Amino acid sequence: MRLLNTTTLRLESPWSSPVYAILSHTWGEDEVLFVDISDQLKPLPTSKNGFRKVMDSCERARQDGYNYIWIDTCCIDKTSSAELSEAINSMFRWYHRADRCYVYLSDVNNPSGPLVLFENSRWFTRGWTLQELIAPRDVRFYDSQWAFLGSRQVLRGTPYAGLLTINDLADRIHEITGIPVEILRWFSPKSDSPLVRRRSKRSGLDKYEPTYKLENYLRACSTGQIMSWAAYRLTARKEDEAYSLLGLFGVNMPLLYGEGRHAFYRLQQEILKTSSDQSILAYDRQFYSDSRHLLADSPRCFASSEVVQSLKDGPIFSASTSSFDLLPSPKAVEAGVLMCPLFRQGKQDKTRYLAILNCIYRSDLTSHPAIVLRKEHPDQDTLRTFYRTPGSGLHKVTPIDEQGWVEWATVVDGLSNRLHYDLKKCFMDTIRLYFEPPHRFSDSPSDIAKLASSYTIGMRVRLDIPETQKYSYAAHPHTLQVKEHRIYAPSIECSSWPKRFLGDQSPETNHLALFGAIVLQFDGMGTVALSWGKSCRSERGDVSPEPWCAIMDWGKVVTAAQGQESQTIDLDSSALQTAAKFLYSTHQSSWLSLLATKPDTRVEYNTSRLKMRCEMHTADFFGDPLFEMELAVHLQGRSSFGDMVRLPFYFSSRDM
Repeated sequence: MRLLNTTTLRLESPWSSPVYAILSHTWGEDEVLFVDISDQLKPLPTSKNGFRKVMDSCERARQDGYNYIWIDTCCIDKTSSAELSEAINSMFRWYHRADRCYVYLSDVNNPSGPLVLFENSRWFTRGWTLQELIAPRDVRFYDSQWAFLGSRQVLRGTPYAGLLTINDLADRIHEITGIPVEILRWFSPKSDSPLVRRRSKRSGLDKYEPTYKLENYLRACSTGQIMSWAAYRLTARKEDEAYSLLGLFGVNMPLLYGEGRHAFYRLQQEILKTSSDQSILAYDRQFYSDSRHLLADSPRCFASSEVVQSLKDGPIFSASTSSFDLLPSPKAVEAGVLMCPLFRQGKQDKTRYLAILNCIYRSDLTSHPAIVLRKEHPDQDTLRTFYRTPGSGLHKVTPIDEQGWVEWATVVDGLSNRLHYDLKKCFMDTIRLYFEPPHRFSDSPSDIAKLASSYTIGMRVRLDIPETQKYSYAAHPHTLQVKEHRIYAPSIECSSWPKRFLGDQSPETNHLALFGAIVLQFDGMGTVALSWGKSCRSERGDVSPEPWCAIMDWGKVVTAAQGQESQTIDLDSSALQTAAKFLYSTHQSSWLSLLATKPDTRVEYNTSRLKMRCEMHTADFFGDPLFEMELAVHLQGRSSFGDMVRLPFYFSSRDM
């Protein structure tokens, strides 16, 4: 560890462990770096903008009786990856061992810039300054002119500036950061003189060691609670979101700049090796749409105001004596969890379970957070392997309410999964939770899996029509593929969507994009056309599309395409292909007049011979969320055909 001599402003590496101060600040332009002062023969870089900050901090430390100070900009050789890795893994300990930490708020009361209050300082928004706020024993705040603002903790009996008590900022800092006051005041020395402290240490009577060390205080906090302190802090590099938290969790790991958000996954896996705190799973949502990991992809996932607190003896309504430990392995974690089956329309969903975590809400000690898990092999009870259902978020379970609903929004607004749970059916189990879902289709022998592995996920139609009923079908722009009473229609590439918006283009209206259409003709009963697509509000751009389905008046479509009325509709004729092509490619607002129903996720259409009801919701396809379109057809006057004909349509949410 290199230290800066407060008198000579030169770097030294003392053999002993001297008493030193430390500087906490936010980086600015033209900082003094290691290369600028490492050569003792070169003059000091007085022309650099950051030199004034180094000089003033040394002056402040020297006036307080310190011979050495540590500053991160110039005391670390960042050109050496080995030294940088060691420094980052040791930084929390270096701040913890410092006798005093000076926090320099360069944007507070700066006469050359806008007025910034203490609460609005950029220092409170940086990722690295979180550990710099908590780790040191004695933290003092100064503004841009090095005027003293106050301390993190109470300091009594001090001769500092003739005051008996220094301004204690702990309550204000708590309001800014959410960090408990007990953490901020973990250390309160009885003297302000570093000379008195050095003498007490040499005599073996260090009166200033706290009764409870910082490690004990942090251990009393849950993993989710500590993560919430970093939720709104920013770092220049994505990897530093994880590296800046190493000391707070007491873990070490190698640095791999370039790995992106995977660093935060690695941090959580290291935490799992030292802690069985299940609050690490109690995050609300993922912030990256492609994330399917069991663990959170960012500290922001823990930003919920209702942070959770871990428990020692399991959920308060569980009489089980089983272990709630978390035992990680390279690909999964063994977890003792209270499992609750989920039900859909009165029938148990054998693929999903509600896992009630071993922690509680600090604002509601009777409730527990829970997550939705998906079973990898639903037909094999002996394999207790699960992964977290993407997008299901965090759910609140209260024991006094024995029954409830679990609901979460899907990728597309307006659609949701809604499942029922009953706490009387809970059971304790030790399960294997994958960090990431297993590769799809690898072990499944089913025909659907073979079909899915043969084609990209598009639309799938399972025809469940009595054999006595004759029907024919057609679709555009792709030809349907039929295999064993299943129909597959390849999906349209997402990149082509913005080019196919339809309808009124005024800013106040939605843009409707056509995804595809399928036509079914029932012998002697009529011809129906079902179309589906997405709507995208102009003010939202193409970020969050919403699905729609509509039933077409196919006679109008043929008429519009041919320019004349058609008495008959032949699915095999060129007229159908012309009409389908017209339907797919037109950009005219008159297209809306061809719809028999208003675009929505649930539509109904009635004629004298045919009644149709179409509803769109979500389904699961080997771990991928799919949109499911269910078409119910009632043929009037044909009782032998049954009451309803159901045609489920499947297509991938990724194509929307």
